[in-house]
Amino acid sequence: MSQNARMLTIRTLLPLAILPLLAACGDDSDSAGSTPPPPVAAVNCAPGLPALEITGSAAPADAKSYRELPFVVGAGTGRIELSYGWTERSPLPSTPLTATTLDLGLWDEHGYRSAVGFRGWSGSRQGRIDNGQEPVFVEASRAERGYRPGPIRPGAWHADLGIAAVGPGGADWVVKVECKTASGSTPADDPVDRGHVARNAAGWYHGDFHMHGYHSNANAPGDAEFVAQARAAQLDFLMVTEYVTGEHWRRLGAMQRANPDLVIWPGREIITYHGHAMTHGETPGVLEYRHGFEDVTLGEIQRLAKQEGALFQVNHPTTFPGPLFANFCRGCAFELEDAIDWAQVDTIEILNGPLITEASDLGLPLPLPLGIENPFMGTAIDLWERKLAEGYRITGVSGSDSKGVDAEGERERKGYGSSATAVYASSLSRAALKSAIQSGHAYVRTRGVAHSPALSFEANVADGQHGIFGDTLRVNETEKVTLHSTVIGGNGQTLRYFRNGRLFRSVSINADPFEHELDVTRQAANEGPLGTFWRIETRDEQARTTIGNPVFLKAR
Repeated sequence: MSQNARMLTIRTLLPLAILPLLAACGDDSDSAGSTPPPPVAAVNCAPGLPALEITGSAAPADAKSYRELPFVVGAGTGRIELSYGWTERSPLPSTPLTATTLDLGLWDEHGYRSAVGFRGWSGSRQGRIDNGQEPVFVEASRAERGYRPGPIRPGAWHADLGIAAVGPGGADWVVKVECKTASGSTPADDPVDRGHVARNAAGWYHGDFHMHGYHSNANAPGDAEFVAQARAAQLDFLMVTEYVTGEHWRRLGAMQRANPDLVIWPGREIITYHGHAMTHGETPGVLEYRHGFEDVTLGEIQRLAKQEGALFQVNHPTTFPGPLFANFCRGCAFELEDAIDWAQVDTIEILNGPLITEASDLGLPLPLPLGIENPFMGTAIDLWERKLAEGYRITGVSGSDSKGVDAEGERERKGYGSSATAVYASSLSRAALKSAIQSGHAYVRTRGVAHSPALSFEANVADGQHGIFGDTLRVNETEKVTLHSTVIGGNGQTLRYFRNGRLFRSVSINADPFEHELDVTRQAANEGPLGTFWRIETRDEQARTTIGNPVFLKAR
């Protein structure tokens, strides 16, 4: 059969790649009473065989779905290469608001629903035939960024084609698989010591809750540069939150040993087409992201991730909402409020990306003014406060969402730590930070550590009760509570108090340090299950510069 004829036989979505063939079984197969051997799959990917091509098409109605494309790997294979591409069917040129985007992933012989079988995901960043990119690959000893090295065993593997967005005219796609020889052994795991204590003292520690590294970007910095950029931003704990994959969990031990004064905290961003979430902590038993595929749900991903001890975060919940931005930013706005258990949400991004938005950040030819406050921050805060009012204790945090910035001038605005979350913990360790984060002992410094004010926020009651960000005090409805705010580095800005999400008072900051006290009470008629919550912010003429988590006043 010619190579072209071979390709034509598999230009379909039907699983022709695993058509059964009867195995040669010798004379014993005809003996009386014997059971014929089970059918075996046709090997269609092995060294020496032509590259396998699987083709198909996608219509707009297929957006936000997945195609698992099977292929059978033969003995002797030591390397699998995977590439793909697509073409728009519409004769009109596509725009960022209308373009098709497809994602690529890989599952091995353990199956496409097994965490053990997950070999990686690169989204739409790598392996693009139409962009002249090299294929992604896996071998025993190494793999492409975002993919896991390991033994290449014979059996039915699956290419995962994510139909993220489809242009109005539809698109035609092709996935190409090639099996080759390679040798080498799988590297030993070298995970981070989860119990590492970087500093055994109570204090304010700073982190960026959304940092993409080596496995999220083909041009991302290596480990040393990743740490160097984080140090330049004065970060103390580094949330290494790669896209989808968990491969970095196995390799970050060396980074931690080389930087004993920091806490290296791996996690991952769960990219669904209906919203993005984050797990802070390793979740090897639930490497899943395909909400809506078969019976996969983000709620179940959340349940299993929490079961494995991770923090669960809702990312950029109101960023680029659809339908206008559905193709431009696939799944960025969070549409899964009813699919998750909000009582099991630990953190929510109230600021994602740079604080100040330039027209170029949107990548769209829109007549937007330059230098405005991130338009999605206010709506994220609104959602956060609505959830607080409903009774969910969720800590507001920020994340740069940076993939590593090469240009020195852009690091301050968009790089790691361009915004930071200050957390008051009993030590610089994962256990202490986790407890403090869940307690809400935190505030956001929207311009990063070096360029944002520092805050102190205390609540005191005459009976001796005392609390800071995130704490609950038990008081009667008429009982006075004194809020004491201290702002350092905010001279000329404004201090603002909010009660149950509504602005209560604004005060000009005219000294450094600046201290202010406000006597308040509960507002029982308008409070939710958590009681009346009070929080503070600071802002300059352009934008908010700090955002505090609230204190809660609840009935005795």
